[in-house]
Amino acid sequence: MAEGSKGPPVGNRGFTLPELLVVIAVIVIIAAILLVFFAHVRDNANVASCESNERMIAEALESYAVDHGGQYPTTPGNVTSATFGGPGNPYFTRDDLIDPANGLPYLYTNGPGSCRNPDAEYQIIDQGGHSSSSLIALLASDNAEDAVAFCQDQGLYAALSTSAGSASILNQQH
Repeated sequence: MAEGSKGPPVGNRGFTLPELLVVIAVIVIIAAILLVFFAHVRDNANVASCESNERMIAEALESYAVDHGGQYPTTPGNVTSATFGGPGNPYFTRDDLIDPANGLPYLYTNGPGSCRNPDAEYQIIDQGGHSSSSLIALLASDNAEDAVAFCQDQGLYAALSTSAGSASILNQQH
């Protein structure tokens, strides 16, 4: 090559179309993996919040029973201050407590509801919407459950939102 002639530019090379497509594909794959991960983390946080809410309601029910000679509230349905005697009661003052997974209120059943023990005094259940993979710590035998429930004698467990006990409450609400 002669001294004055120039060859291909060195250092000014841009991306070719196949290189650009590979970079975009890698970014899309990483984003998809992160979205699935963050969705699972959000589901787990919703389950933890739901468990905490149901424990808080159960504590209010136990306090109510202590003050009322062992009797639990008798009105089934949405858990509100009315369940505990209305506004100003010392047990439960929230009328806006909802399940973070679906935005629906918690349901109370006087009696066993869908609890395994027919002698249970009450059941608290959300109305579903949880991912069964996020309920893994509560699952007993299968993964069809989509709700968190609390039985007076058993504590927290995973339940199917259309189970017999909660379905009867859901039918009463509509």
